[in-house]
Amino acid sequence: MSGIQRGVFAIRIDRNYCKACGLCTAWCPQGVIVEDADLYPVTPGIANCINCKLCERHCPDFAIEVLPPEHPDHPIHASAG
Repeated sequence: MSGIQRGVFAIRIDRNYCKACGLCTAWCPQGVIVEDADLYPVTPGIANCINCKLCERHCPDFAIEVLPPEHPDHPIHASAG
């Protein structure tokens, strides 16, 4: 059994696939994901992400991906290069 992964997670939302259904905002227990003016999900509360991945698991369009800190596409790696 693995332990809880800690760190600052990133949430990648592909607006090309997202249909703004609101499921990710409804399932997020920490209020990390909210709707913008066009009802698309945005992540102003990313510091509160607990990596539950409920947004990723419930997205019917596979438009959301939760990235752990060590993932090569995580924004912290892009800024370090």
